[in-house]
Amino acid sequence: MAYPSNLLQADWKRVLGAGMMCSVLALGTAFAQEAAPAAADAAAQTEGQREAADAAKYLAEGGEDEPHVREAPAPDAHRVYVGDPAHFAAITQQFIINGSDGTVEGMLDGGFLPNPVVTDDGSMIAQASTVFSRISRGERTDYVEVYDPKTLLPTADIELPNAPRFLVGTYPWMTTFMPDNKSLLFYQFSPAPAVGLVDIEGKKFDRMIDVPDCFHMFPSSESTFFMHCRDGSLAKVEMGAEDKVTQTAVFHGEDEYLINHPAYSMKSKKIVWPTYTGKIYQVDLSSGDANFMDPIETLTAEEQAADWRPGGWQQVAYHRTKDRSYLLVDQRDQWRHKTASRFLVVTDLKTGERVNKFELGHEIDSVAVSQDNDALLYGLSTGDRTLYVYDAETGKELRKVDQLGRGPQVLNVHDLEP
Repeated sequence: MAYPSNLLQADWKRVLGAGMMCSVLALGTAFAQEAAPAAADAAAQTEGQREAADAAKYLAEGGEDEPHVREAPAPDAHRVYVGDPAHFAAITQQFIINGSDGTVEGMLDGGFLPNPVVTDDGSMIAQASTVFSRISRGERTDYVEVYDPKTLLPTADIELPNAPRFLVGTYPWMTTFMPDNKSLLFYQFSPAPAVGLVDIEGKKFDRMIDVPDCFHMFPSSESTFFMHCRDGSLAKVEMGAEDKVTQTAVFHGEDEYLINHPAYSMKSKKIVWPTYTGKIYQVDLSSGDANFMDPIETLTAEEQAADWRPGGWQQVAYHRTKDRSYLLVDQRDQWRHKTASRFLVVTDLKTGERVNKFELGHEIDSVAVSQDNDALLYGLSTGDRTLYVYDAETGKELRKVDQLGRGPQVLNVHDLEP
């Protein structure tokens, strides 16, 4: 794993206080004196030796010696966030990675089963999280924490009353910003279905909204979001002085099981939702109401007969401007839809035609795609603890980033224009 010098620590790995300067300078001088030709010695040095020598040179040339935190580059279309729930550990991590070169630009800590989200415009990172006073027991606190995407320092820490966040899990669209980035929604499973509204702009919890037995939140305006209900319909929730909930007609049958990790573009307001067999339902929310489009089969009849099915954790990604879906598939027994996949099918959602089918070369659990014209495809392997980066057009593996925590599962990208 490549950790650059701008990894949101002080210059040269950690903060170099005045008390450490002489030691580091002496260490770097010793390295320099023992060196033969510089190029040969550089190759023989360990990473720590090289960084110590570089730090000594930096200070000797008049570099700053006051502790300070460096900033990461501003988010771009190729920044990707890897969430590691660490197999239900009480303390977790999120890795911020530059997909263009595979460097890790920073890390964030989280509590139990945090639900990370990012704004489309790259202005904020947030997570709804849970911590306990004695690590894995004791007094419980649920909270929403918001971070600056360059310094990775918190800009808001909003405590939620009455522990409303119950085992939300690492599911996309169970926590989401609203389109104007002024508020955030989180889901409550227990004691009854409800959606929490957090005022990000005012840095405070607002209220809980009672909803029917429905899940996921797909915001379509600053005051409206849709949810998927158990009967196969969508609920439209309009927030106001009195919240209003209406339900659409049923759009899929009880025997067509939708995966619980759909893709949604808040910019195009389109839901892309595969079933366990590879059929994709599309819902257009751009009019303010739910427009159900004709479903598309992403697997051929021959593939379905040969037991090809979707599988993984975060199984589908959606490219907004190309209007394409990227779905993890493999040959598998029925009800094995959570196991990793070695292949991916790309489908043009306008025509229903297949664009490509890639062999990924690894057991991939989660996928995401950058939203620029030169799109990168991200394949995350929980077992390998590795993010694999592919060319989204050809499927060629470009690079990888390994040693990502203990059980990474969740991917997020900003929907930034090129």
